[in-house]
Amino acid sequence: MRLHVRLLVLSAAFVGIPGQATEPVGWRTDGTGRYPHADPPREWGPDKNVVWRTKMPNFSVATPVIVGERIFVCSEPTSLVCVNKTDGAILWTKSSSYAELPWTAEEKTKLSEERKQADAWFKQQQMLERQIKELNTVLKDDKQNAKEVRKKLDELRSQVEDLRSKRRALPMLMRVTDPPRDGTAGYSMCTPVSDGKQVFVGYGNGLVACHDLDGTRRWLRFIEHSTADYGHAASPVLVGDKLLVHYADLVALDVKDGSECWRLKLRPLHGTSIPTRIGDVDVVLSPAGTIIRVADGKVLADKLGSCGDNAPILHDRIAYFIAGGSTAVRLPSSPDETAESLWKCNLKGGDYWFASPVYHDGLIYAVNGNCNFSVVDAKTGKLVYFDRLDFGGRVYPSIALAGKLLFVSSDNGTTLVLEPGREYKEIARNSLETFHSTPVFEGKRMYVRTLKHLYCIGE
Repeated sequence: MRLHVRLLVLSAAFVGIPGQATEPVGWRTDGTGRYPHADPPREWGPDKNVVWRTKMPNFSVATPVIVGERIFVCSEPTSLVCVNKTDGAILWTKSSSYAELPWTAEEKTKLSEERKQADAWFKQQQMLERQIKELNTVLKDDKQNAKEVRKKLDELRSQVEDLRSKRRALPMLMRVTDPPRDGTAGYSMCTPVSDGKQVFVGYGNGLVACHDLDGTRRWLRFIEHSTADYGHAASPVLVGDKLLVHYADLVALDVKDGSECWRLKLRPLHGTSIPTRIGDVDVVLSPAGTIIRVADGKVLADKLGSCGDNAPILHDRIAYFIAGGSTAVRLPSSPDETAESLWKCNLKGGDYWFASPVYHDGLIYAVNGNCNFSVVDAKTGKLVYFDRLDFGGRVYPSIALAGKLLFVSSDNGTTLVLEPGREYKEIARNSLETFHSTPVFEGKRMYVRTLKHLYCIGE
């Protein structure tokens, strides 16, 4: 959650004035997962309280983004889909590819040369791999010379790896070569972000695009391939005239044309950075506990905490990093001051913490991938209660607070509706088809991007 004053503005921009996005709308809408003015149904199902359901071109785990009367969602591998909020009709779908990148004549020539070199190395690699296959056959039958055969095999494998390394070192070729893709998340897992006039989207293959609301692409850029384990996951963050993306380095792009403003060497994690302000300075807070000034990429603080696979949350200048090892830190009131560590605690259950937590009335609600639900006192860091949720599956969607109720979902399509507080109180549980995305809310409606459809839930 952002600082208190900024949060009041965001509440009006995102929830109180439907159709007007005066602040960026992106991951978890405003990054908090809180929809205090929403009043969605407590019960739904595939054929119950479904206002509309729209078949999607392919799967995605990205969260829907509501901009006025449009909803933006992603689709594998690199498509942005615009849906009419009223009836669910698809207004347009735009894909992005390496082939559409703006190339100079010099770059095209360089790419052609690198492809020829890569092809030659690949032929060498195939020859070496045939020799390896033959020697493996020999090794099964010739036990007497096994030592010499294994030595030769090691040499050949080393040569193969050397050729692969040479190919990976070709800069232009790597710009048009798809990186490994995680089967669960794909390339389309990043949530788009919009300023109300245009929408920005990043994909797991390193492409970042800007479209206007009618689908015209204004620019397309390749940044770099991700160095994070299991591929890229962090969603783009929009602050003023800069779009921040984090594949290998944290990179700030000019929103007008996608040109690079600055670059910071910072290890990428799967969680999304959160924008806020320190004094009158725009900053972002990374999941690794680094505070970065948006204007120039200067690090103002580091190692404040770590939440890895999810995002930090903010409330009244306090940043919470919630995972197995959790930390609370009071942010400085000016860039010249230092942050203050408030508490640390260890939460039960191990496993990954894919879902981002939510803050409400002095309590933090968190859940890990293995359905372990923890409620923490935000002031002290003490565990209020712990419960193993019995709804099965893995928990990928982040927790949401809509109105006065919590919504906790798992990837088998089950969502628990809980009453916040110091004791576990389940209000309802509802089933839909499989989804990994986080639901979003507006008024009396809930929008869920499943693997196959986009749902509008309402009474």
